[in-house]
Amino acid sequence: MRLDWEQANALLRAAQQPILVTHTQPDGDAFGSLLGLGNALIAHGKSPTLAVEGGMTDRFRFLPNADRVRSNLEGVTGDLAIVLDCSDERRLGALMAAIKALNLPIVNLDHHRTNTLFGTANLIDPEWVSTTEGVLAWLDQLGMALTPEVAQCLLCGMVTDTLCFRTDSVKADTLGKAQRLVDAGANLNYIVQKTLSTLQTGVIRLWSQVMPTVKLEDGVIWVKITLAARQAAGAPERGDGDLVGFLLQAEDAYIAAIFREQPDGTTDLSLRAVPGFDVARVATQFGGGGHTLAAGATLQGTPDSVEAEVIAALKEAARQGTPTFA
Repeated sequence: MRLDWEQANALLRAAQQPILVTHTQPDGDAFGSLLGLGNALIAHGKSPTLAVEGGMTDRFRFLPNADRVRSNLEGVTGDLAIVLDCSDERRLGALMAAIKALNLPIVNLDHHRTNTLFGTANLIDPEWVSTTEGVLAWLDQLGMALTPEVAQCLLCGMVTDTLCFRTDSVKADTLGKAQRLVDAGANLNYIVQKTLSTLQTGVIRLWSQVMPTVKLEDGVIWVKITLAARQAAGAPERGDGDLVGFLLQAEDAYIAAIFREQPDGTTDLSLRAVPGFDVARVATQFGGGGHTLAAGATLQGTPDSVEAEVIAALKEAARQGTPTFA
């Protein structure tokens, strides 16, 4: 844990044009924290720039002011950078180089225990179930009231990162904070329907392309998603409907992995585990990070070229763990 509240508060209060960014391959917590904090700052008279490499995804376009999210920082000026839900600088992609070129101080707000503390001020607490919970804590520190737009985004992050409050990170206090957000105007039913209960047709077709290639060995289940499979399915360039979470439901699996081929020749790796196993250690081994039960990394090379080394490490992690849910 590292909570530089005073320094972060001073930096934000002094800024009028903060730049808010989040990680590549963004999920509900990434967009929820980006737009939740962005909407709060807009409501308080600031002029933030919001960006994520690749821009907004259709899945989360229902969030208030989603059309403000940019895909790059070309021509943008600012007086502070706020990095959200990002365990290390590399997960920002090209946006980090743009921020460094602007020579801005950085507030690093995150809940991953593998965070590298790269900020000028760091707000890191692994006990937060989502980065949006951290945003809520920061707004409380600043005395900023919740609007319905802010609450909707923050609850989205909590819902998606906890699978609607079903992970072992959820505490009684988590539910209390969710109730605050609902009281402030967030629509829980709508969020669940748009995120956890809906799949794009192209994603379903993508699953049909790759599911016959799923492998399960020694407690590890995995699949590779190639660019060719996406094209054949007419699937979106990003996102796969949390296929890694679906794979982890296999009764003989303790760890699940997805290898996603990227247009730049790299592989995006997503890892999940059941309680009692640690995939964050494996992700860190390959230059990534995350949580004990959910982590990821970007690897140099194609899925075929990195598969053997990663799977060997995951099988070792499976051997070292013991399920704690039974």
